[in-house]
Amino acid sequence: MLDYMKRRPMLLCALIAAAVCAAGYYSRAAVFIIGIGLILLFFAMLYKKINPVFPAVALILVFISANLLYTCGKIEKITKADGTVVSGGFIALESPEKYDGFYSAALEACGCPGLENGTRVLAFFYGNKTEFECGDIISAEISLRKADGDYKAGSYADKIYLTGSAEFTAVTEKGGDFILSAFNNVRRYITETLFGNIGYREAATLAAVVFGDDSYFTEEFISNIRGAGVSHVMVVSGMHLAVIVSLVTRFSEKFVYSRGLKAFLMFLTVVLMTALCGFTKSIIRAGVCYIIYAVGILLKRENDSVNTLGGAVSLILAAEPFAVLSVSFQLSVLSTLGIVAAAVPVMRYIACKRLFKSRLLFSVLSSFAVTMSALLFTLPVTVYVFGYISAVSVAANLLISYAVTAALSVSAAGLAVFALFPPAGSILLRAAGAVTEYINFIIDEFGSLPFAVVTFGKYTFVLSVILLLAITAALFSCKKREDMLKLKKLNRKIVREGGNKLKWR
Repeated sequence: MLDYMKRRPMLLCALIAAAVCAAGYYSRAAVFIIGIGLILLFFAMLYKKINPVFPAVALILVFISANLLYTCGKIEKITKADGTVVSGGFIALESPEKYDGFYSAALEACGCPGLENGTRVLAFFYGNKTEFECGDIISAEISLRKADGDYKAGSYADKIYLTGSAEFTAVTEKGGDFILSAFNNVRRYITETLFGNIGYREAATLAAVVFGDDSYFTEEFISNIRGAGVSHVMVVSGMHLAVIVSLVTRFSEKFVYSRGLKAFLMFLTVVLMTALCGFTKSIIRAGVCYIIYAVGILLKRENDSVNTLGGAVSLILAAEPFAVLSVSFQLSVLSTLGIVAAAVPVMRYIACKRLFKSRLLFSVLSSFAVTMSALLFTLPVTVYVFGYISAVSVAANLLISYAVTAALSVSAAGLAVFALFPPAGSILLRAAGAVTEYINFIIDEFGSLPFAVVTFGKYTFVLSVILLLAITAALFSCKKREDMLKLKKLNRKIVREGGNKLKWR
């Protein structure tokens, strides 16, 4: 275990950073003490002349601690507005989302007396029609209160420290924020194009798959999605970004020969997709991973997937310490860690040993390994937050995994082609719709089964953590055993050639 972490310092950095940020949510004093300890550790490592990588990790953690203390101070200052009423200008960070009897939208202050510019507020509009969209500048009157209760952690993860009942006055500048408005127009184009070319249910599912908009789902279908255990498919994450990036990568490999241009195309794709999907934490995590990968291409360096994931998490927490509180971020990181740290090594071992000669069987086994690894590594968070798991998740995911990839790839191509040549784009979108019809069928059939959802008691979280630790220990034992067998085989060869045996380290 220690040797594994030593060779992956950024993973170690990410784990410690996550613990520090979680501690900062509960105690500012704890972060101060940890920060002092990290500074002392940094100088101690320099004095002992330890591998420079580890003092660098300590320095990163010191920076994260300092930024966390700054963020806590900022929150304290902002939440002094609790109980006040402000009136002025706000940028709509998202289009209003409708609920029973009210609308909600995240706003950012811009010229509002009593609030510093850039302060975010989650506003609730009761009983009146909200005629603004993402990117508009509006005037509103808001009765402020600090974020609290069950949704406090989620609000902090989105840098929202105030909520309030709001009274919409008027749109003062349509599309006032050019970037937000531009991406809102792209989302509108995607929605209108999908619903204009394929059936409602298929268009609703593709809108969720392409850019994470699940507002067109019925309550029954949402229940089936949860029952089938495929909620991650409807939230744009690393899997979705991987499909889009792979399309761009294949294109660049055929037509682009400059290493720098390839890296730039990947970087541009990541930024555009992240913005299109509204900068959700899961897509940001995946995006940062790909940006690190693009830098590796530019510098002609190999990328260790686990270390890259650790680096991405460390960078995100350095910028937004309370991102660690986001459930989607936690699930995204843990599922990815399960895939790259467990599923990939296992399948690589099976491939090297040639245990399965059938490509189809190997592909099915790979999908099973990926699904099970992601499920097991996210089990503690799933049980703690939701209190249940899907008993049919593995089967449902195996049946739709390739279909989702196909639907996303074909629909992305169709949306791009439709803008230039509508008849050809419409054909592609109808093909994507046919695949999506199959996806919806699987979700409905599996999600509606009476035994689809399994609920748990209060001790299940502890048991899930123990199970995860046991699986992790077994994986490390297998890896150590594999390395020892390799060393034994190498020593036999060395002895035959008259050399001295190598020692296990």
